[in-house]
Amino acid sequence: MDMQVLRERAGLSRAEVAFRLAISETSVRNWEAGRTEPTMTPKKYLDALRLFKCTPEELAAASEKSINQRHKRKPGRPRRFPESSVNPSPPVNQVSQVNQVNDSPSFQLKEVGY
Repeated sequence: MDMQVLRERAGLSRAEVAFRLAISETSVRNWEAGRTEPTMTPKKYLDALRLFKCTPEELAAASEKSINQRHKRKPGRPRRFPESSVNPSPPVNQVSQVNQVNDSPSFQLKEVGY
């Protein structure tokens, strides 16, 4: 059971949970999506247990399941940046490129060592 199932089992909407716990609806959405873990004061924690009608173990397991689901890759889903497609380009030596341009014979660049 994840955070969304816990909320739905209690018959609550995200807005109701947010209102009753005095937090933002975005926080509730982030909990359910596994982006963040619920962090609460002890009083809010007890309020959440009463609100979701669950035990501390169920709340901890639901939070953990939401986080774990977020970090699992879906089967067949390609990596975001496949290793074979990343080919770093060689560094460009700008001084040598500028020296190759001979537009005016009186203008020459000198290399300066740092």
